[in-house]
Amino acid sequence: MGIELDCAMTKLTITLLTTVLLFPAFARDKAPAIAPTWSGIIMIKRNPFQPQPKVESPLLVVNDQKGYLELLTRIPAKQISRTRPAPENNDPLRKAPKIDFTKSTLLVAIRPSMTKPVFQAVESDDKMTTVTVAFPRNQPAARPVHIGVYSALLIPKAKPKIHIKLVNH
Repeated sequence: MGIELDCAMTKLTITLLTTVLLFPAFARDKAPAIAPTWSGIIMIKRNPFQPQPKVESPLLVVNDQKGYLELLTRIPAKQISRTRPAPENNDPLRKAPKIDFTKSTLLVAIRPSMTKPVFQAVESDDKMTTVTVAFPRNQPAARPVHIGVYSALLIPKAKPKIHIKLVNH
């Protein structure tokens, strides 16, 4: 009886340890990340050498073709590279995939660093859509001052009022 109990406890311990190691987001009560539809590098609109008139929102909501084309022009044609000539940027969003904006909304989280933002949740009710975006701690990386990173998520048509909830790690 004692050997069977020890064996059962060992199996339970191994199962719990495996769960904690393989699924750390669940073990620490963090919401699992939503895989972005697209992600890559993007040109930042602001010039760091001039005073800024206002703070830009880290969330860009694209509801129409005009906004989509403006977003596509901000994605550089070349990768960030020390080699000359720099290789082509292989970002799949540069190929301008067709998006039906009557049925979908494109959410783009932009960050002026090289650590990508992470979508954690998109919740919608009758009045508004709430988007939870995590900004992991910045990792040191050399980059041009006008380049940042983005994560884009295609969701069903969102309510006109979109609220962003930022989570810093």
